[in-house]
Amino acid sequence: MIKNILITGGAGFIGSNLVHYINEHIPVWNVVVYDKLTYAGNPKNLKGAKSELVVGDVCDKELLYNTCKKYNIDTICHLAAESHNDNSLNDP
Repeated sequence: MIKNILITGGAGFIGSNLVHYINEHIPVWNVVVYDKLTYAGNPKNLKGAKSELVVGDVCDKELLYNTCKKYNIDTICHLAAESHNDNSLNDP
């Protein structure tokens, strides 16, 4: 059964490693990376990965909904987060 998985924060360190892991171990899954590309996200982390990249904020309900609809997403792995405590306290 093919899964269509959306990984928020997928261009960050942990998210991009998950994308590469899925590509290597579960190649039948379609991966969509949804990332705001702030200081923590970098499209270069996805080099060589089989995935679609959508640049957007998880707080943008309309874009997130439309992305899930467009790619027929059935699974979401939410990894988007402020990786520095100061940032998460000042701007959650």
